[in-house]
Amino acid sequence: MSCVVRTFITMLLLLTTTVHSAEEIQTPPADGRPLSEQQWTQYDWNASTGATRAARFEIVQGKDGALLQIIAETPNDARFVRELSVEPDTVYRLACLARSENVGSAARGAGISVAEIQDGSPDIKGSSNNWQLLELFGKTGSDQKKLSVTVGIGGYGSLNSGMVQFRDVTVEKVSSVPAGIRVASLQPPAVTAPAPVGRVHTGGVVIAALGCIGALLAWWGSIIRRRNSDIGERVPDETVPAAAPVKKLELGDVTVMAVLSAACLIVSLFNLGGHLAPETGWQSTAAGESVTINLGREVDLSRIYYYCGINNSSGDGSQYSIAARNPAGAFVELASFNKDDVGVWKYSEVAVRTSAVRLTADTPGGRFNEIAFVEKGSRIPLTDLKIVEGELSGADRGKTKNLIDEQSSFEYAPSFQTGFYFDEIYHARTAWEMLHRIEPYETTHPPLGKLLISSGIAVFGMNPFGWRVVGALFGVALVPLMYLFGLKLFRNRYYAFCAAFLMMVEFMRFAQSRVAVIDVYGVFFILLMYYFILDLFPEKGEGPRRNTNLTLLLAGIAFGIGAACKWIALYAGCGMVLLVVLRTAAELRQRNYSAEHGLAGFLLRRIGICLVAFGVLPALIYLSAFLPYLALPGPGHDLTDVFRLQAHMLNYHRTLQATHPFSSPWWSWPLDLHPMWMYTGAGLPDGTASSIVSFGNPAIFWLGIPAVATAAFLALRNRDARLGVVLTALVCQYLPWVGINRLAFIYHFFSTVPFLILCIVATLRSAELRCPRFRAVTWGYLGVAAGLFILFYPVLSGLQVSQDYVASLRWFPTWFF
Repeated sequence: MSCVVRTFITMLLLLTTTVHSAEEIQTPPADGRPLSEQQWTQYDWNASTGATRAARFEIVQGKDGALLQIIAETPNDARFVRELSVEPDTVYRLACLARSENVGSAARGAGISVAEIQDGSPDIKGSSNNWQLLELFGKTGSDQKKLSVTVGIGGYGSLNSGMVQFRDVTVEKVSSVPAGIRVASLQPPAVTAPAPVGRVHTGGVVIAALGCIGALLAWWGSIIRRRNSDIGERVPDETVPAAAPVKKLELGDVTVMAVLSAACLIVSLFNLGGHLAPETGWQSTAAGESVTINLGREVDLSRIYYYCGINNSSGDGSQYSIAARNPAGAFVELASFNKDDVGVWKYSEVAVRTSAVRLTADTPGGRFNEIAFVEKGSRIPLTDLKIVEGELSGADRGKTKNLIDEQSSFEYAPSFQTGFYFDEIYHARTAWEMLHRIEPYETTHPPLGKLLISSGIAVFGMNPFGWRVVGALFGVALVPLMYLFGLKLFRNRYYAFCAAFLMMVEFMRFAQSRVAVIDVYGVFFILLMYYFILDLFPEKGEGPRRNTNLTLLLAGIAFGIGAACKWIALYAGCGMVLLVVLRTAAELRQRNYSAEHGLAGFLLRRIGICLVAFGVLPALIYLSAFLPYLALPGPGHDLTDVFRLQAHMLNYHRTLQATHPFSSPWWSWPLDLHPMWMYTGAGLPDGTASSIVSFGNPAIFWLGIPAVATAAFLALRNRDARLGVVLTALVCQYLPWVGINRLAFIYHFFSTVPFLILCIVATLRSAELRCPRFRAVTWGYLGVAAGLFILFYPVLSGLQVSQDYVASLRWFPTWFF
């Protein structure tokens, strides 16, 4: 079976391969000679995202000849790039000489690699005037004829700052590799750029083809059902009486939701993040202020760790220097670094014997939370530290003793357990700033999602558990909400359980709710909005579950909250309006309104309540989310600035032009082709790995396309308006991405996943109605989905496992983590 699946996916990859022009650009061969300083291009991650602090690329002349130089003042992934012709299926040695200055220790330093791959040479960090040889051995793909060699600083998910220089860059074929050296794959993963607006990509054709297959299977099943009506094993859909609506929850419903929620909660909170992180700190207000830390004895230091806190943007990029006391009692400069990151432990490698260290703020404004010292041969910080204050300003914020008061939060190999990862640097940081009335760092999304994150910080503190717990709880809450949605849609507790169970074992729900980003809040309120809208479509002969006006108001409130979290809820708003218009038209037909019999009054009442429910209430909720922004001190925080922010958000998302190794086009998302690699651990024991990746459970995503087509067929054949609500929601969340020509990722499919699951359950239900014995297949399917969740749990949660185990999960070339 696995061979069949692998072959099927390989065929899909071949179908979706982009056809290039026959006119190829001529590139020089990799012949082992040093590459000249000409014809290098530049890659700058910060510049591609619109950041103002881009790296400086220079070709300078030194005593050793022409040097490639990169200066990154803020954390960046910056590289010189050179395309070369290579031979397929051949081993190459990539080498260069490099040196560095003030390169951070907690991220990838200077190295040589190939564009779009994660492997690279050993890197160099810190400061060194001596040239160091860097080498990477790799093998080209079976049909690879070109590669883009890169030399630079930082890497994907590992931005760094400092100055690096390179010379004598060579790429040569080799017949053998030194013993013990790993040979990397030089073949980049197949990453497809978004197709231009208006152009149909072959991936879209694949999705359409799979959808047609699903529809044909559903049609074929209906033919077989009619021809075998005498078997007695199935009940035709048309003869199934509509189940009575569930007016109130029974003990069994509460028990099922409680059990599923408890299991989901335990798994979601396990290994979520540490409860300790440095929170207190010292913030200098004048250049040259210094603090001396006595170590208590003569110590051979190997590492100096530091944890920088959050301050306003003027303090970002602050510079610090560290000096060690020599035997004569004088302080000699040991290291220096920029405050180029917050919320993570970083360190500088040192080799000095000393009894005291002096920390100097060369530029003011940066918040410094903690400093720790590790002795050679040890993995725990020194104790018995004492602060000796130097020349300080009375305007400083925080006490210098705060620098050594939270040593228990130290982590030798910094990880997601003690610091930010992925986009937490934007959302979790901004959540803390909102609590402390500081100008927000991230303003490209509405603030409510970050306010929800801040509620966890307010309760549990500014630590990984605190900034992630609320998102995890919302992720858990999606499970009982799916049960309620399934119960209302299918009016059957078994199928409600199926929907909730599939949501519980869905990869993306788990991964996106355990990182402090805002997607899960938008998804929750989108699903809640459609849960209310479903009440507008009762079965034939039934009355509405509640007053229509109340239903519209509840849906509008959920819509407003979702939009205040993330703009993906605006797509849901379009679906909501469309469904209300269709329902209103149906009511007009049913009641035979005319100009003489209350037509105008009915329309005016409906339009009025819709304006309130979908206009006034959401607007008030949305604007209320900006109250913390309006309460910030200083000018630039009035109502007109709130409207200016909306224009800023729209312009950011409309004009975002960037590249990313894990971006993916819309058509690839339901095929699960390009996972989003959010985190990889560093400094782990040999042979082990820790990763966090976001993508879909294959059992759900791969069945989803034919299931959607089948659900559409069933809705049309049976005139099932309630299933039509699910399909409308799915289309409104997914279809807008077809015309969006900006950087996109598979997690943008998250808001579509709940409705994909409901289509799957509707398909399973239809199969069981035709053949009750099919229920065994349904149970087997649920078991497969759960088994895949267990199998992939380590790479969804960051659990430390063997590298071989992680490698065994990379089923396809585009599954890169």
